[in-house]
Amino acid sequence: MSEHMKNIHTTLVVIICLALTQVVGSSELSPYTAQPGTAAFDLADVKGQQHSLDDYRGKVVLVNFWASWCLPCVMEMPGMQRLADTLKDQPFEILAVNISDTENQIREFIKRMDLRLTILMDDNGETFKAWQGKVLPASFLLDRTGRVRYQVIGPMEWDSGEVGKIIDELLQHP
Repeated sequence: MSEHMKNIHTTLVVIICLALTQVVGSSELSPYTAQPGTAAFDLADVKGQQHSLDDYRGKVVLVNFWASWCLPCVMEMPGMQRLADTLKDQPFEILAVNISDTENQIREFIKRMDLRLTILMDDNGETFKAWQGKVLPASFLLDRTGRVRYQVIGPMEWDSGEVGKIIDELLQHP
């Protein structure tokens, strides 16, 4: 594929991502009503370290599926970093799962955005599919037992008071 065609393809994907986010996403945390349980995963971060979802039992976990070409995904990253910074002394973790970028693209993105989140790589998108992901960004908030309690499709202000209250509630129930 020529460079020109790649640019057109990327532009179209971004436009579709934005359009679907406007149509599908309310950008509010909603109670998770799909079938119980989560799809386990074992994914590498950009340093090559493996992360299993089971490793985070006992913590409230925000699993966020994203890509660097998805403008709504990029827009919500600073709020996620602020949320992580605010809750750094709590049993809370953000697992930001990238579904399509190369390792070098992810490293460049992390540096440009000054992120210290745990960034995982879902190279083939299988984990995203297993979580029934259809639109980016897609996020799931798990309680300390590993059960999905909330979801949001579309960008979210992760450091808002509403989100903080929900996370505090989940943190209070081991």
